[in-house]
Amino acid sequence: MTVFGLVSWLGKKIRLTEIQRTHIISRHREIRGQMTKIKATLKDPDSVWYSSKEENHHFYKWFDATPVSEKYLLVVVKFLNDEGFVVTAFFVSKIRRKDKVLVYGEEDTHSL
Repeated sequence: MTVFGLVSWLGKKIRLTEIQRTHIISRHREIRGQMTKIKATLKDPDSVWYSSKEENHHFYKWFDATPVSEKYLLVVVKFLNDEGFVVTAFFVSKIRRKDKVLVYGEEDTHSL
């Protein structure tokens, strides 16, 4: 079952399945009730990074108010056959750039 499907900033369709949503919330309880922020991060990210090591894209968006203070929301997406699916999502204090290539946006606009 699909929780949502949308076209991301990259112009590619991305979906979140119920199985993956349940998995994310079981590991990152702070994500419960944050579907609007996840969608916003995919549609209008501050930056997108590609990890060739993990073969996925990291979408980051800064939020002044989250369940865990001001943070970036990181949404990790895997693309297969030009369609993406959300692997995980959680809040982070800074953009993790190691072994990643900037696809879009700025390096880091909010350092905590």
